[in-house]
Amino acid sequence: MKITGIKTRIVAVPFKQFASESKLRSETKTTIGVLTEVMTDEGLVGLGEGAPPLGAAHTKNLIDAAAPQLIGENPLHVNRIMKMVYARFNLTHLHIHAANWALNGIEMALWDLSARAANRPLCELWGGPFRNKIKFFGYIERQEPEAMKAEAAKLVGMGFDTLYVKVGLGEVSDIEAVRAIREGASSRNVRIRVDANQAWTPDEAIRIINAMTEFDLEFVDQPTLMYNLDALERIRRSVSVPIAAHESGWTMYEMLNIVKRQAADVIHVDPRFDAGFTGARISAGIAEAAGIPVVLHSYGELGVAFAGCLHLAASCPNFSLANQGTSYRLLTDDIIKGGPLQFDVNKMAVPSGIGIGVQLDEDKVAVYEEYYQREVCVDGREKQLLTDAYAGMYFRPFFRDWGDEHK
Repeated sequence: MKITGIKTRIVAVPFKQFASESKLRSETKTTIGVLTEVMTDEGLVGLGEGAPPLGAAHTKNLIDAAAPQLIGENPLHVNRIMKMVYARFNLTHLHIHAANWALNGIEMALWDLSARAANRPLCELWGGPFRNKIKFFGYIERQEPEAMKAEAAKLVGMGFDTLYVKVGLGEVSDIEAVRAIREGASSRNVRIRVDANQAWTPDEAIRIINAMTEFDLEFVDQPTLMYNLDALERIRRSVSVPIAAHESGWTMYEMLNIVKRQAADVIHVDPRFDAGFTGARISAGIAEAAGIPVVLHSYGELGVAFAGCLHLAASCPNFSLANQGTSYRLLTDDIIKGGPLQFDVNKMAVPSGIGIGVQLDEDKVAVYEEYYQREVCVDGREKQLLTDAYAGMYFRPFFRDWGDEHK
């Protein structure tokens, strides 16, 4: 079997209307994906989905530029193909993160093709599932404390046993926010995790985390600068609350350093940040060897990428905690046949079909290609409003004193 071509299309699917005001969101947005199809001389087609953090056009251009390198290759030789693409694009001289957002769309399609050729679900190519349903947390937006308390009680009533909130917006308001959530979820069987997105200095992190000890947190995510593993290790050894690494562990190479330094109790894994499914599986394996659980991170997936991530979490034993999937839950529609994959409250079944288990709905693809061009794309870029408070991450403290015109 040989690769004969690659096809890419940009689509955007809008979110549902939000029922609440948030300090970290400026408007109803969309999820954008670069759909990637790898065609073969035997008629099999593999599906992938590239992410658009620097703009979908950049992602599409990089995938399209890589296409000539793949023509004539055996699509089952996933590892060799991807190493070749990185080498020929001179990406070995850059951080792998510079291009993996795009190239994971190709790698995803190759794995989908491999599983389709074997006529098996993707997770069975990786040794089979450890679990058939993947668990997810309930997301609470940063609002006024009473609203957060009510939202926590609502989510627990629905059946969620893990809740998540962003922090790093100011010590007093952070503590008030977590207190409100714990009041709404008073049972200690309900886990609460908070995500600082690198916003605290090491001393600030130690002080605030110790102040939050009374709320019995599951863990604190990325409390300080991603590049400073000394600080992350120091924080972990100075508090009784478990510490998670996200930005510090974006790829398998950083994962190794975190484990060597014993800098985290939990580590996030995301194939779109890492070197595709291959890198993510290696990352999960490194963590497993160290006895560390991993959590699936989400970055605005549509049904193709989300289905693939379900197979990833199913096949690795240490995806044992609740995972992130809030943005997929907010979609109004999807570009796969049968519509959006369905949650069973806080869980979702792993697709049982061959490959990643989903197929494109060409009518929906056409609709959301046009929607992207009409509603999202302006002069070759996305008119998505970003919020300083979220996107700034470790710059977040610098925005606290800005006026309302900057919020």
